[in-house]
Amino acid sequence: MSNILRRREVHSVVVGGQRSQAITNEVPIIDVGRFFAGVPGALDEVAQQIHKACTEIGFFYIVNHGVSQPVIRRVFEAMENFFTLPASEKFKVRMNEHQAGWQAPNVAIHGDSFDKVVKPQATEAFKFGPELDPADPDFQGSKRFRGHNQWPEGLSVEDKQAFLTYHAQFNELAKRLLAAVTVALGSVPNFFDDAFRRTDSVMRCAYYPVVKPQENQFGLPGHTDLSFLTLIPPATAPGLQILTAAGTWIDQPIVEGGILVNTGDALRTWSNDQFIATPHRVLASTKEERYSAIFFLYPDLDVTISCVPTCWSADYPKKYTDQKFSDFYAGYAARNFGYAEKKA
Repeated sequence: MSNILRRREVHSVVVGGQRSQAITNEVPIIDVGRFFAGVPGALDEVAQQIHKACTEIGFFYIVNHGVSQPVIRRVFEAMENFFTLPASEKFKVRMNEHQAGWQAPNVAIHGDSFDKVVKPQATEAFKFGPELDPADPDFQGSKRFRGHNQWPEGLSVEDKQAFLTYHAQFNELAKRLLAAVTVALGSVPNFFDDAFRRTDSVMRCAYYPVVKPQENQFGLPGHTDLSFLTLIPPATAPGLQILTAAGTWIDQPIVEGGILVNTGDALRTWSNDQFIATPHRVLASTKEERYSAIFFLYPDLDVTISCVPTCWSADYPKKYTDQKFSDFYAGYAARNFGYAEKKA
């Protein structure tokens, strides 16, 4: 077992334990097992819990989700192998305008931050999306954000496969939640099916080194996600904080076997602000390094974000004009990832 896997186990908290029980009054735990098994009534039960979570705090845990724990453990090994590659090797696949590749340390300042940020993040990241089949019309094409993965030569075939397997399993898990999300919004279970039939979802592998943080420097400053949903298994060390509706930053509770889910700007916009997108951040650590594997569920780039019919009325009109997700994505990238945008 690698060092980072040992550190992940240290920070697990058993569901129902004293600490978990106290903290999850803020971040609810939703058991999706019966819903995924097709038990009658379970869809509505989960939808009610999601509605409460996404209107009050914007975060919730799912348990009994069916994702293979060995797949999660293996991706942390692959991340460790990636981030310990020589910088010269990673530089060859540095982040491009498609948001694919390596984000070097000390280059990124998050433009949409809820914190006062004047120092670049010491964090490294590696991002990729689904691999395209050579028969796909967009294979090696020019469509922005699609099919532009970059893999370093020093990364083993096994590690690359671990990344892609993780992406595939989390993509399917996230899509299984769509029916409950739409029912939570008062719509029909299949409302989002077409929008997510082909997803352009992204995985962000993140490495947070031990630093002596200066004033207004964070591992990742307070921000909301671009995504429809974000899925996060436990990281190797603490650090993630969530901003509650009361304006208080709380530490992320860690639930053994659970996956943390939060709503992002795409779902907030689609729902006409019925569901919130909650700011969250990662503190810079002076004690221990941290690895995190974040999955962002994105719809098809060509889909138009148009208000869910059940989320507006004469008394609550639409707040947003219709917009293609590819344009929504490009705007977010321009505001927050200037270091990559300059290569366009």
